[in-house]
Amino acid sequence: MLHWGFFLSVRSRNVELRREIVLKLPHTLNRRKEVYRGRIVNLVVDDITTDQGINTIREVFQHPGGAAVVPVLPEGDVLLVRQFRYPMQEYLLELPAGKIDAGEPPEETAARELAEEVGHKAGRLTKIAECYSTPGFCDEKLHIYLAEDLTPVQASGDDDEDLEVVRLTRAELLAHLEHGQFRDAKTIIGIQHLLLQKRG
Repeated sequence: MLHWGFFLSVRSRNVELRREIVLKLPHTLNRRKEVYRGRIVNLVVDDITTDQGINTIREVFQHPGGAAVVPVLPEGDVLLVRQFRYPMQEYLLELPAGKIDAGEPPEETAARELAEEVGHKAGRLTKIAECYSTPGFCDEKLHIYLAEDLTPVQASGDDDEDLEVVRLTRAELLAHLEHGQFRDAKTIIGIQHLLLQKRG
């Protein structure tokens, strides 16, 4: 029979192993070349040597990170935005979100995007999740917030954005999830957190 002490001992060793893996990088960076510097992203190409002695390259898009917000109205409905996404060449239904400006805390970005995109100010802003958008080739980290106690303000979106504000009930949010109508990762994560939180 296995006892709790066995599981605690295994868990402790696993935690130490994970800590070693995190602290010890599995490669050596030989050189880095910046091949593109843009308004939103930069592209660098790293020449690295793995622990196995293999020389290879990694292409990395550098991004300052972003913040998204789940705006919950007093009645419990949620505000989203429908906008055309050029890389996908289609309209997506998403959480209000935006790029973090230099030196700006993520919660300020979330509050700014909430006002600009859906015209509301939050009395309470709570962080519910962090995630990497595409960790295979980009270092962007997204910070997702729950916005409550909303009051209307004047919306002032960017000139090059064409946004439609969409209001959905909790039942409609669940139906959209079940039928795959949300195709944006941060939106799926934020809405799932909201619905799971309310169930608890």
